[in-house]
Amino acid sequence: MQDICGLTQQLEADERRDREQDIRLGGLLCQAIEAVDLAWNLLATEIQRFGYSEERPIPENGTLYSYFYAMKWDILEMSDSVYSSLSSEERTKDDRDLEDFEVSYKFREDYSPRLKALALLTAARVLISDE
Repeated sequence: MQDICGLTQQLEADERRDREQDIRLGGLLCQAIEAVDLAWNLLATEIQRFGYSEERPIPENGTLYSYFYAMKWDILEMSDSVYSSLSSEERTKDDRDLEDFEVSYKFREDYSPRLKALALLTAARVLISDE
């Protein structure tokens, strides 16, 4: 019983911290969520190409901050799934483009949907100073 009480207290403390982040980040968090929503949609469409489907993640609590983190981790997992499904030719181009983006942080229109999603996620993380 003690473990349940401790877990409940931890969840409540996490939710309080997340609500504080919602308030502190305000409009920046809303913009970051717009970016991760777009990134998620790009990847959800891309994984359909490989015969998979995805449902939007459910955040741990009702805060925007929790939603952002649920989306972030789902995007990273979807990105890995897409990458592992690419042909070796597509992977080579994707690797080269990813290196280019990591050096320049410039968005190019010819990036794959996966890289576009990762670029949007990166921008969202910068907006809210997520390390």
